[in-house]
Amino acid sequence: MRRPWLLAVAAVLVLIVAAVAMVVWPRRHTLEPLHGSNGVDYVLYTHVPDACRGGGCPALYLLDGAAWLPTFAEIEDKLVEEHRIQPFVIVGIGYGDILNTGDLRKKDFTPAFGRTPGKTGGADAFLTVLRNEIIPYAEANLPIRGTQRTLVGHSYAGLFSAYALARAPDLFDSAIIMSPALWFDNGKIFNVAFEPAPEPRQVFLAADTPRGPDRSAMANDVLRYSTLLSGHADIQVSHALIVGKEHNSMVAPAARRGLIALFGSELEH
Repeated sequence: MRRPWLLAVAAVLVLIVAAVAMVVWPRRHTLEPLHGSNGVDYVLYTHVPDACRGGGCPALYLLDGAAWLPTFAEIEDKLVEEHRIQPFVIVGIGYGDILNTGDLRKKDFTPAFGRTPGKTGGADAFLTVLRNEIIPYAEANLPIRGTQRTLVGHSYAGLFSAYALARAPDLFDSAIIMSPALWFDNGKIFNVAFEPAPEPRQVFLAADTPRGPDRSAMANDVLRYSTLLSGHADIQVSHALIVGKEHNSMVAPAARRGLIALFGSELEH
C-alpha cells in the first residue's frame, strides 16, 4: 500500500471539514436521515439551483457530501452564472454518525476484492444502498430528471467511483474521479472486470502532482487508469493533472474542470 499516512491525514481533514460544514451549511439543504440496508445512517446534503426548482435537472451524487458540497455548490453557481455549464441538482452523501465518518467511508468506499469484509470491503453493500435506497429517495424528494446521473468521488470515494463504473454501469451516466486510491489492495481495481454498459458514458479523471519533472504516484495511477478506460468503446474519458496542489487542495480546481467537461459541452459548442 502506497502513502497510507496520506489517506489517514485526508480522512481526518474530511472529518474536520464535514464537522464544520454541519454547522455552517444551512439546514434547509439537508433531507431527513436515511437508514441504509447495510446498517449505516446516511444524511443527504442538497443544492438545488433556482433554475432546477421547476424540475427536470440532472443529478450529481457527491460522495463525502458533508465535506465537499459547499465547494461544488459554489463552483456550480459561478459556472452557471457565467453560462459555462447547465444547472444540476447536487446530492451530497454524508453520514449520520459524523464523528465516525473516517471509518464509515473507508468501509463503504473500498471493494472486498474477494476477501471477507471487515473494516474495509463494503463497496458492494454501499452500491446496493445507492441503487435501491439513496437514489430513489433523492429522485422522489428533489426536482431531478432520473435519466441523467453523475457520480463524484475523491480519494477512497474515487476508488469507489471507479468500482461503480465497472460493476454498475447502468447506475451513472458519467463520473468525476479525483485523486482516487487506486493503489488500494495492491491495485486490484485495475483487474476488475467491466459489466456491459447499456449506454455510452463520460468520465473525467484528475490527480494531484507536484511541480517539477517527476509525477506523483497518484498521477501515474490516474494516467494508467485513463488508458485502461480508453480501451472501452462505451467510455469517453478525459483527464487533468492538478499541478502544485496537494491531496485535498486539488478538489476545487479538479471540480471546476470536471464540471465544465461533463456539463458544459452543449453550451460551449
